[in-house]
Amino acid sequence: MIVGLLLLAVVVAVVVLAVRRMSAAGAGHGASSGRLVRHLFQYLLLLGLLVVAASGLSGLLGPLLDGGTTLARSDADLARQLSFTIIGLPLFGVLGWWTLRSLREDPEERRSAGWAAYLTLASVTTLLVAMTGLHETLSAVVGLTGYRGEALARALVWGAAWGAHWWVGRKTAPAAHLQPLHLVGSAVGLGAGAAGLTVLLTATLRILLGLEGSSLVGRSTDALLQGTVLLVVGGAVWVTYWLLAAAREERTPLWLTYVLLVGVGTGLVAAVAAASLLFYEVLVWLVGEPWSSRAAEHFAQVPELLAVVAVGLLVWWYHQAVLAAGRQEARTEVRRVLEYLLSAIGLLAAAAGLTVLLVAVIELLAGERDVLVGGSPVNTVLAAVTLLAVGVPVWWWHWRLAQAAVRTDPAAELASPTRRTYLFVLFGVGGVAAVVALLVLVYLVLRDTLAGDAGAETLRSVRFAVGVLVSTAAVSAYHWAVYRQDREQAPPPPDVTAPHRYLLVVGPDDAAGLRRLAELTGAEVQLLPRAGEGVAPLDAQAVADAVAADPAPELLVLAEGAATRLIPIRRR
Repeated sequence: MIVGLLLLAVVVAVVVLAVRRMSAAGAGHGASSGRLVRHLFQYLLLLGLLVVAASGLSGLLGPLLDGGTTLARSDADLARQLSFTIIGLPLFGVLGWWTLRSLREDPEERRSAGWAAYLTLASVTTLLVAMTGLHETLSAVVGLTGYRGEALARALVWGAAWGAHWWVGRKTAPAAHLQPLHLVGSAVGLGAGAAGLTVLLTATLRILLGLEGSSLVGRSTDALLQGTVLLVVGGAVWVTYWLLAAAREERTPLWLTYVLLVGVGTGLVAAVAAASLLFYEVLVWLVGEPWSSRAAEHFAQVPELLAVVAVGLLVWWYHQAVLAAGRQEARTEVRRVLEYLLSAIGLLAAAAGLTVLLVAVIELLAGERDVLVGGSPVNTVLAAVTLLAVGVPVWWWHWRLAQAAVRTDPAAELASPTRRTYLFVLFGVGGVAAVVALLVLVYLVLRDTLAGDAGAETLRSVRFAVGVLVSTAAVSAYHWAVYRQDREQAPPPPDVTAPHRYLLVVGPDDAAGLRRLAELTGAEVQLLPRAGEGVAPLDAQAVADAVAADPAPELLVLAEGAATRLIPIRRR
């Protein structure tokens, strides 16, 4: 095994050095391709060696932290951990040292996609393993589980690896390249923290509502401790990645995608889904046929549902507040994605409710009592009413916002790829489902008619086909009508006779300034970043003013602080 690892390391090192020499000797496209190949080998090997070294170290350290209580390890486990440590750790150190030296000497290395991808993968991997070890260790501290030195070793070794990558990343990588990592870490922390808070609230509600009986110091106390431990671990990760990093960064499309979809969207969907189930439980108890005559048994899941509603609303409210704190008047495509996605979810829930309602009606006409939900036609109808009561308002609210945007800015909204995709998908899926349901319906009717068995059983057999046909046909027809109306309302295409402008900017690597320059000039902007440190940020307004005075359609822009020099060029 050790020989195999050595051979692999030698082969990869030779390939890396050879590609590095070729990339240094080449130029243009060849040099760029060589750099990409070298990064692929270099950072994949570095990530693999990191996992090997950390696994070996934590495996060796675990029995030492057990204090002599660990059972004897097998020779195979000891050999694997020793080989991982003896081989993996030195190789990782050498390759890591060479990588850091390259990062110090070459600014292009620090801005490379390979380095950013490695930092993201390595940081997320070490974070997840360290979180599991810390969770197990804290659970043992509060008495939920037995103490295991292996868990503490994972928390220490992998946590140290995570900390090292956090420090190195902030020292070497550009802020824009760290944003994906910060958002992924924020999502991990948010998920764990929300889960812990849900467990904690559930246990608290069970105690307050008296649903645990005499077991006050049993399951409820354990659940309180479990929720607290998970909340502490997830909350620490969320504070580190979100409050200390991502929340202070530029509001890029990726940042908005996280806040709108992960924060606002996930929180709202979780709260609405839990509230729907809670509403259904109450309806069944009041007017339906409950599955237990004891309220404590029927409402056994109410604490969990209330906790999910509370946590979902908290997550939704917080991320809405974050958006409101720096909201821009412009309607972004990310916001459109969120609104149309939630509109589609509400519409599908309403369509499902209509389908279930039709199925229940047909089953009642067919004289059957064993139906969809709870073995009762009444419960089936209540399930349909719940889906309609939740789905219709969610769909109407978000669809109303989209339609209001059409009236406010029809050119932008009707040309949005998100809106077109939404209409095409719902029209297409609804149409296909309606055709399939119609085929099934006709087949079942003809089958029983030709066999001479047409009757109540035929009506019962076509209940799903009828429900799906009616609901999906309505959805498809409505969205086809909206699509045709959009085509009629769409403004004529803009005048494209004006020459298209192209700006090749030689200046600072300032993404925000370049976007602002593109907005001000309406031109295609490409950057050649200047080498060296201390380059002043791009003055987009000054450059735009200078470009406006030059009629040339293609310009080389030399941005030198407050001064701007323009050179007409011609692309071939």
